[in-house]
Amino acid sequence: MTPFGIAGIQMNLHHVNNVDAIEERIDVLMSLYPWVEMVLISELAAHGPLHDFAETMPGVTEERFCEMARKHNIWLIPGSFFELRDGAIFNTAPVINPQGEVIARHRKLFPFCPFEEGVEAGDEFVVFDVPDAGRFGLCICYDMWFPEVLRELTSMGAEVILHPVLTGTNDREIELNLARSSGALFQSYIIDINGLGVGGVGQSCIIDPSGHVIHQAGETNEFLVTELDFDLVRRQREVGLRSLGQPLKSFRDRKVDFTVYNKEQRDNSYLNSLGPMQKPTRTAKAKKAIEPSLMMQPIVSVTPLVPPIIIPEVEQVELPYEPVATKILSPTHLDLPLSNDPMNTTTPNIEQTECNDEHLGIHKHVSAENTECIDINSNSSVIDQTIEADKINPVSKVDEAEESLPVKHESRGQKNEQDNNLVEKKDDKELGWVKGAAAQLKQYIKS
Repeated sequence: MTPFGIAGIQMNLHHVNNVDAIEERIDVLMSLYPWVEMVLISELAAHGPLHDFAETMPGVTEERFCEMARKHNIWLIPGSFFELRDGAIFNTAPVINPQGEVIARHRKLFPFCPFEEGVEAGDEFVVFDVPDAGRFGLCICYDMWFPEVLRELTSMGAEVILHPVLTGTNDREIELNLARSSGALFQSYIIDINGLGVGGVGQSCIIDPSGHVIHQAGETNEFLVTELDFDLVRRQREVGLRSLGQPLKSFRDRKVDFTVYNKEQRDNSYLNSLGPMQKPTRTAKAKKAIEPSLMMQPIVSVTPLVPPIIIPEVEQVELPYEPVATKILSPTHLDLPLSNDPMNTTTPNIEQTECNDEHLGIHKHVSAENTECIDINSNSSVIDQTIEADKINPVSKVDEAEESLPVKHESRGQKNEQDNNLVEKKDDKELGWVKGAAAQLKQYIKS
């Protein structure tokens, strides 16, 4: 293993000329870590996201960074700054070697539309070699949201992806997930450096080829320093992630042709239906989403159909009707003037106490003279009986009242004599609910 020292600088930035502050941070970094060979700074670090600072390249700002690289004999990617070229503005990151020479310039391929207005998109991929180390690829911020960019860079041999960003929005967490997944998908180191202040919310990170976080910063000025192991990258790409998946080889040996990348064959009807690129507005009315099948060519499934399962018809036999009780006797509700004290066990005053059971039509009034009056209503006939509880056994009277109750049978209109006999045999069961009521009433009177 021949380690390669690399560092990212996460620092607070302003909407002004930050070049002097960047130079000061590089000086401090190199005094602490003189073995570092490459330094990466965040997107638009030089002046912030202001078009007013756009300049032609080579220019004054780029030359300042070339001097810093020569001074410390390092590879320097000073983030990016706006380049004025042929009347258009590009978000451009120069690559400067230890001799202070610009060997490449990467122009952001995917400006953050519709918010990054007035910035043109680049159309070239940038990879470069560091002697006795390995091959590096460069992309800026939103470029990573398109896996095709990293696919192209790794297909060109990039082993380390340099990724300067300026993210101050609440999707930074998603970017961190993208960085981790990209490291594993493309078996590459990911060096993701964000700014602070107007330059972002920080949380820069370094990811290894297995998708593990080597270092993640917080939201303060910080140096992210590590050593890259190119032998690890090459070995993993040869035998697979944890000696398992080999995605780069699998993509190389694919048989499928992705028509989405073929301008002559691709069908963009669904993507075109999404509407123009524009900022969301409060007054804009959202259009109803269009089902993809309504605008694209029908998709024929090649999955074999499973033969239907035929369930044979079963002859239905009608069983003789057995009437059942349709009323359920609910517990008798006794309203007693209990004390508020839950621990009070004294006998409550039962004067003017009433007991009602709507199912039986029974109304019982208990008076202070220890007498009970029971009203039993059945088919508009009322039986009034006054019982002295201390002289007469109330159970016998209840039994008489029970026997006097008429029983009503339900019929399904069957004329068959055999069915009628079957119904009569069930009379005793029909009286089950009455007997249950009587038993509860007996228990209550005894108490």
